[in-house]
Amino acid sequence: MIHFSQIPNLVINKPASDIHIKEAEAELNMMFPYAHQVLLKQSNGCSIGGDLLLYGTEDIVERNKTWEVHHYASGYVAIGDDGGGRVFLMRQAEEEKKVWIVDAGVMDPQHAELVAEDLLSWVSHGCFIEV
Repeated sequence: MIHFSQIPNLVINKPASDIHIKEAEAELNMMFPYAHQVLLKQSNGCSIGGDLLLYGTEDIVERNKTWEVHHYASGYVAIGDDGGGRVFLMRQAEEEKKVWIVDAGVMDPQHAELVAEDLLSWVSHGCFIEV
């Protein structure tokens, strides 16, 4: 469970339904990591400080298609961005919890840096980026 009330400057959306999540997964032809599904079911997208954005089910489809994540970062899903040209990625594995950050102009996981070992813990602590 994420404690959103402890995160300053947070704007959250209503939770996503299982249907919204399944529709987004079907449109992208992938399954989101379980931890990301848990986040979406608590908030279908959120932003912190007006810059950092974690995508809801509509934005995640549009951003992954626009950035052609399936082509440039095959096996990953873009779950958000830092508002400064860097994208947050997660591997498309049910048990995946790690969050990576990569320049949107490169979008190559080989150039990504680890942001967090655990998505839900990272969000609970305000999504700080120390990279």
